[in-house]
Amino acid sequence: MIVLFGLFLIPALWVLVFNMERECPVIVVESPTKLISIGASKDVVISATDQKRGLRKIRIEIVKDGKQTVLIEKEYPKASFFGAGINKDTLNITIEPSKLGITDGKALFRLSAWDYSWSRWWNGNTTAVDKEITIDTKRPEIDVLSGTQYINQGGTGVEIYRLSEPCEKNGVYAGGNFFPGYSGFFPDKNIYICFYALEYDKGPGTEIYASAVDEAGNIAKRGFNLTIKDRKFRKDSINISDAFLNAVVPQFDIAVDPNSSNPLLDKYIKINREMRVANHNKLKELIQNPEKEMFWQGAFVSFPNATNKASFADYRDYNYNGKLVDSQVHQGIDLASLAGASIPAANKGKIVYVGDFGIYGKMVLIDHGFGLFSLYGHLSSSDVTKGQIVEKNYTIGRSGKTGLAAGDHLHFSMLVNNVFVNPLEWLDASWIVNNITSKINDAKSTSGSK
Repeated sequence: MIVLFGLFLIPALWVLVFNMERECPVIVVESPTKLISIGASKDVVISATDQKRGLRKIRIEIVKDGKQTVLIEKEYPKASFFGAGINKDTLNITIEPSKLGITDGKALFRLSAWDYSWSRWWNGNTTAVDKEITIDTKRPEIDVLSGTQYINQGGTGVEIYRLSEPCEKNGVYAGGNFFPGYSGFFPDKNIYICFYALEYDKGPGTEIYASAVDEAGNIAKRGFNLTIKDRKFRKDSINISDAFLNAVVPQFDIAVDPNSSNPLLDKYIKINREMRVANHNKLKELIQNPEKEMFWQGAFVSFPNATNKASFADYRDYNYNGKLVDSQVHQGIDLASLAGASIPAANKGKIVYVGDFGIYGKMVLIDHGFGLFSLYGHLSSSDVTKGQIVEKNYTIGRSGKTGLAAGDHLHFSMLVNNVFVNPLEWLDASWIVNNITSKINDAKSTSGSK
């Protein structure tokens, strides 16, 4: 009898303990950004879990001015007697306050979840989470301060604007590329300066506009008076000799088909194509977090006593034994002087890279602040270290023929954010005054800043 009673009691106790569990379900907001405010439209991801008896019900609502607006209420199938029900669910909700009749202002975002436990007289364990939020459906305003803009194809522009409210993401879109704006240059922290660029292959008709996204996700766009000047770039033809291949290719550790009839040529083509792309992708990583201080002043300085050997955006055909084997676009200018000549920093900035860099050989990269960078390639040696602040004309290294270079020279590039631009603009004092300094002064007078 005792044995039989024990055989009944033990399973009964197990069932009771299992079904009377006191572990509350978990419900959280899993959106990519913190849920602090909701704009005209907000996508929210909610995750709910209960690892014991399973989820019974979920309710998501917004409480404002004493009114409860249910966004979603979902019930789940009942758990089996000896098992669990639905242990996890993810809900995707699009919230549009105006359609729900919710006005702007402070509110509570309430998340509630129940499970199938027998606790609380079979009502289950309950979790309730309240998050304070702000309903803000008004878009930020963008006040353009810098006047009429003129930008060359493959060139740089500057836009200065005031925002009506703080916006973590703001800047200029040009031809699909985004260029962030930076505050701190003007006394008014709501005034931003943004250097933007046009790629060499984008001319008149390219869409360019300022944009700002506030904390609630409201997006504002603002065009401005702009003239894009069309430019034609030079075409060049380069003959590749066996002597050049023997001199340049062996330094690169790159594999080609072992049965190739001309491995040096195949390696060169692979370097010129694939390594070039990989190098430019790596450059994008290096310039992701530019300095939020504008270091440079006045015109940038060039390699002294140098001859210009190649121009920006030259379209190059590469020929071997009279046959076209490759085509690329030259993203900088080539300057040649005496072998091993001293290379000056074009302007004040912070060294962000020093070392070997694929087709550019020994390279130095300088961050001039606010998304502007200068690149110095094919150096024979460098005299700077990463993190060092250098002044204009400071010797950063010496010219050479490292990387994919046929002879001693400097490859000089300028980048705005991740777009290569024509360096000759930045080396021209008149261009700086007419297109950059004057715009800053216009903005100062318009905004009342000094």
